[in-house]
Amino acid sequence: MGVVLLMLLLAAAPDQKADLKAIEELHKRDIAANKAYDIETLTSLWTDDVVTMPPATPPIVGKKANHDMLVAAEPMAKLVDILDYKQDWKELQILGEYAYEWGIFSSVVKGKQGSPEPLKSEFRVMRILKRQPDGSWKVHRSIWNSAPPPETPQPKAEDFKTPVILPPPKRP
Repeated sequence: MGVVLLMLLLAAAPDQKADLKAIEELHKRDIAANKAYDIETLTSLWTDDVVTMPPATPPIVGKKANHDMLVAAEPMAKLVDILDYKQDWKELQILGEYAYEWGIFSSVVKGKQGSPEPLKSEFRVMRILKRQPDGSWKVHRSIWNSAPPPETPQPKAEDFKTPVILPPPKRP
């Protein structure tokens, strides 16, 4: 269980504890399905009107379109072994029938064709969840982008200088 989720669970009002447990169950099922590339289970974790926004592509609207995207990617997924997959949620806020969360997903994969080195990747993720009538939660909206590798130096405030504004060129 993520540290943030555990802290929220301990501090939550009794009515929120059930929601937090249900969201933790969603996370567990999501992690297991991603590790196994289980398309049907992943699809079952989404609302019918789910919208995902992968990097550098148009939004994918609806459960069927998102399912079809996973099916299209399956041949590539079969070329790798997933050595590790983690979700590290940094924040979770429940607001009535919806919740939002953000965190970091990381994975390590290795090509089945004898790739020399495992490939590590990290994504920053923001999701909106929606409570279902049975009390479970599903992914309603999701957006993610690549995070820079950990060894990439992050810019500091002093790296940003006040821009120099040049006057417009003189017209002849």
